[in-house]
Amino acid sequence: MARPKLPTDHEVFATEFSSIGAQGMATRYGVGIRNVFHRRRRAEEALGRSISVPAHLARDKAPRPSVRQTLKVEKDMTILVGSDAHYEINTVTTAHLAFVELAKQLQPDVIVLNGDLLDGASISRHAPLGWEERPTVQDELNAVHQRLEEIEKASPSSKRYWVMGNHDSRFDMKLADALPQYKGVPGFTLREQFPAWIFSISLWIEGAERPIMIRHKPIGAAITGSHRTALMSGTHTVSGHTHHQGVAAVTDYTGCRLGIQLGTMAEPNQPTFDYTEDAPKNWSSGFALLSIKNNFLLQPEFVRIHGYHAAGEYEWRGEIHKVDLE
Repeated sequence: MARPKLPTDHEVFATEFSSIGAQGMATRYGVGIRNVFHRRRRAEEALGRSISVPAHLARDKAPRPSVRQTLKVEKDMTILVGSDAHYEINTVTTAHLAFVELAKQLQPDVIVLNGDLLDGASISRHAPLGWEERPTVQDELNAVHQRLEEIEKASPSSKRYWVMGNHDSRFDMKLADALPQYKGVPGFTLREQFPAWIFSISLWIEGAERPIMIRHKPIGAAITGSHRTALMSGTHTVSGHTHHQGVAAVTDYTGCRLGIQLGTMAEPNQPTFDYTEDAPKNWSSGFALLSIKNNFLLQPEFVRIHGYHAAGEYEWRGEIHKVDLE
């Protein structure tokens, strides 16, 4: 049976085009995509307005909010940002305790956790290391809930963002792959487990002398990631993933932009990382405070954990501080 031709009614065509786009209509009606665009032009002339493509197909707009959240700075802003906590059950790291301590002390405008709060060991695509015992998903969720509640109580007025990391994504990906029929059922996404946090793949901060992009993965390896990400992005960037801590400045005719890597809020030798086979790690346990003053991003202030000196010590603003480990 022959397929129907493209809708002749202009409003019907416009509504359908805005819903499924040119390729979708070409497939549905069995016509060439150029015919769809010709029909679109005729409909726009008749209706006296442009006919938009679906939001998820638009190339001239920012990604949808589930991918990119945007935050605007009026003049000043403080952002406490950490990454790669890989929270373990029955373990609280010095970095986490320091993060809570400074959140309580500073009361930052914004708190950002830049991915990999959940490790997801039991739902990893990688095989276990021999007969190792892996925590259940429920155990890990409980641990993350406990740690995030401590952050929330420390600075209740801060706006809170969770930028998804590759380990966090295991939760949704595992369920979507194994049980696609449960799409839309409450509780089957990670963000529904933590309603006090705003989830996204990236956080775009506008209002400084140039935008600040916070995203879990840098572009490039640990040593080169800060420089390469800032160079290729053309703006300030903040990333995790590599567990490396540092900042690189890229200066050109457009000014200076910073590539910031946060380190890890985990302990580099905790059981989560046994897969490294006791190799030396160019990792730093810590996090950073970002300050925007008069719409200008200042140099990041890093917190670094002194894991090889004394338990519970961290470096901050030229002083050694000690957290309460009890």
